[in-house]
Amino acid sequence: MSKNKLYQGFTLTVLFSVLQSMQILAQDFDFNANLQNAYAEITKLRLTHARQLSSKESPNNGYKVWVDCLADAVNVYANESETEYEKLVDKVDDALDVIEDLDTKAPQQRQLRAEIKFYLALVQMKLGHETKAGMTVMSAYKLLEENKKLFPNYSANNKILGVIHVLIGSVPENYRWITKMLGLKGNIDQGIHELEIASQDKLIGFEAKFFKLFIQSYILPINDKVRTEVNDFVQKNTDSELALFLGVAISEKDNKSDQAWKILQKVPNGSGYFPLPIFDFYMAEIYLQKGNYDKAESYYQAYLRKFKGHSFIKDSFYKLFISNYLNDENQQAIAFLQNINQYGKKLSESDKAAQKFYDNYHKTKQLPNKDLLQARLAIDGGYYKEALENTKEINENALSSNLDKADFNFRKGKIYQNIGDTDQAISSFERSVTLAQNLDTHFGASSSLQLGYIYQKKKDTKKAILWFEKALSYKKHEYKNSIDNKAQAAITDINN
Repeated sequence: MSKNKLYQGFTLTVLFSVLQSMQILAQDFDFNANLQNAYAEITKLRLTHARQLSSKESPNNGYKVWVDCLADAVNVYANESETEYEKLVDKVDDALDVIEDLDTKAPQQRQLRAEIKFYLALVQMKLGHETKAGMTVMSAYKLLEENKKLFPNYSANNKILGVIHVLIGSVPENYRWITKMLGLKGNIDQGIHELEIASQDKLIGFEAKFFKLFIQSYILPINDKVRTEVNDFVQKNTDSELALFLGVAISEKDNKSDQAWKILQKVPNGSGYFPLPIFDFYMAEIYLQKGNYDKAESYYQAYLRKFKGHSFIKDSFYKLFISNYLNDENQQAIAFLQNINQYGKKLSESDKAAQKFYDNYHKTKQLPNKDLLQARLAIDGGYYKEALENTKEINENALSSNLDKADFNFRKGKIYQNIGDTDQAISSFERSVTLAQNLDTHFGASSSLQLGYIYQKKKDTKKAILWFEKALSYKKHEYKNSIDNKAQAAITDINN
């Protein structure tokens, strides 16, 4: 054999080996059409079909591993099973080991590991494992920051980094030393911008948009622009339970029960969708706000019957108490009230509030003022005219305690704020702050937050910051986490 033929044979062998090696590396992170469909099915909460699609892929494909972990995390987040959580932790460990052994020169290697950690952290936070969640988020953050330095133009980094940067930016000032000590850097504007970039991506845009709208509605004050974006998001994704859930949750938070009702009518049944009892809970909330107590009770009961986790269990029993109490079924109401202390956990703010109501009743045996309670429910639903009528039936001097008086003035402030009577709103909120002084209640902090928003809208930044700082100053109440995050986010927004 000639030297030329030997050389050609050697060259072909080397070329074949290089091409084969490149093919193997490409297969390390192959987000092919099948896995894209599986991912899309997860965003619709069609988890069984997503797993069926994913099962056809190589177990060494990083995107297959990522999709499987996302499906498992969504499942545990929704059902809140500690047993399934323990299994998820093991699956995540195995998944991270697989991806860590894949091509280290690919930007997906760190990105997918970080996202898997972040999904786990969300589950840990939901189940009350807050310290573990914090450590897991920090680990994800470091991976993504490293990835951003190595691959500055890799846009997929922005999705989870954006969320983390917003969370860092909304940490209250007196806890900033912790983020600095841990080397965590970021702010709200940066995070929102990153999420906006990621939401334009055809493959991951849905998830980025979901996170962006959630943050803009739960940490920042909701404005008309966000409301329009939420409506567009829901209309474009009516086949997604996740999008519909977001639309309902934000509508309820925004005191727009009629809008939430319309979205609930779009929720798909069957066809492989993951069952979400939370939709029963929201139906119950709407009926309660409308004053249809029998319907409300039936949906709260349905939620308790279907859901095996802990979220909103205490709150559901509290609302069952309210439904029966306002329906003049006092004996049944007290029975439901006793269940608050026996079932559920104090992890969500509404469950903490329900437990606090029970504890106060256990000490004082005092039941709430019905007109005040009906006003509160009407406000929650966005029925401000009805709420105003309820408050007209109340004489502040006839209320038995400063707690009820602070509650009454806070509710009046919310009504006037939403019907555009700013002067009356300011007067009522200030009165609530005065009455709530030295009381174990959220009304002082809640009223201060709203006063901050009012003055921020009036462009009086000095007064706005004073009221936001006042909201932060309250040491202990059932809504401290959310109010502190919102107040700090507003201060950061003003100072930027």
